[in-house]
Amino acid sequence: MLLTEPYYLFALNLLLGAVLGAVFYKSDYCMAGVFRDVFLFKQYSLLRSLLLLLVISMALFYVARTAGLVTFYPPPTYTYPSLATLFGGVVFGMGMVLSGGCVVSTLYKMAAGNLTSLVAFAGIIAGSLMYAESHPFWESFRQRTVIATRMSLFEKTPDVEMVVVTAMTIGFLVLFVKWMRQDKWRIDAFAEGYLQPWKAAIIIAIVNVLAYIFSGWPIGITTAYAKLGAYIENIFIPSRLATLAYFNQDSVVVPLSGSIISGGAGPRVDVISFTELPLGIGIVAGAFFTSVLLREFKIYGLPPRRQLMAALVGGMLIGLGTRIAKGCNIKFILGALPLFALQGIVFLFGMVAGTYVGVLLLKRIVFEIKGE
Repeated sequence: MLLTEPYYLFALNLLLGAVLGAVFYKSDYCMAGVFRDVFLFKQYSLLRSLLLLLVISMALFYVARTAGLVTFYPPPTYTYPSLATLFGGVVFGMGMVLSGGCVVSTLYKMAAGNLTSLVAFAGIIAGSLMYAESHPFWESFRQRTVIATRMSLFEKTPDVEMVVVTAMTIGFLVLFVKWMRQDKWRIDAFAEGYLQPWKAAIIIAIVNVLAYIFSGWPIGITTAYAKLGAYIENIFIPSRLATLAYFNQDSVVVPLSGSIISGGAGPRVDVISFTELPLGIGIVAGAFFTSVLLREFKIYGLPPRRQLMAALVGGMLIGLGTRIAKGCNIKFILGALPLFALQGIVFLFGMVAGTYVGVLLLKRIVFEIKGE
């Protein structure tokens, strides 16, 4: 089912991105908020919807694979877990809290006129460029600290995976019905056109499996940030760009029907240009047009200086962390976890730890501002 025609692939990801942008915006579904709210406010409503998203994705991914709809398993964008995955997750989690968003929520908030998210967006690009300067060190560290020599928890025991997927699907379905009877799914909101997070979770899971079937892997976007940064650096200091190994190698290389599909962060047209890049453009476009249609688009004034610096530094940490870990919360939480990929499990531990540290920093940096 994989789309090999580049322009069809571009159009598909642009469309999927537009759907995601509208859904994320209408539900204000922020992955940073999911984990931050647990530590900061002891609020679990968004975490429930994330659990729903993961269970649906797990079931859909498994059905798609067993039905022969998926070309690559494991996806070619995943690799073996390492301490770099863990450390990158910690850095990412800290940045996610400080910036007030992740790699996707930054896009949809920015598209609706949030200038703080625009600053965080610039920070993510800057952080990606910072990583490129130290790529040889981190690549060596990654190779020297591999935790496991298999990518999936059930890579060698597919029969066990079938039992686990079935048991978890049934078990969580019972739990979800219980939450429904307790009215724990609904969040009170008065904004026009608000989409309940549980509905957003279902739509996001469906979009994710469609991306996996037609693009070759679940949704991801962070290499596109690095690619955009490479294009910018190529304009101003091309001589420096030419010396950086990270921009002159492919992060995805996979054989398909006698040919090679490849792509990376360098300023060139490749598979990333037809998958992650249009997905990001679509998210921005979908959120922008949705905010305009709902008459909610508004340019927000810049926040206090220290909060602005937190957004910039947080964005830089996100960009750096995603490159160290070779992925972000979207790739690893929404994609790797439902596939039982070990890289996603390791990243989750790191991200949760980083989120906790980020909340402590947020209390010290931002909350003190409000008391000034």
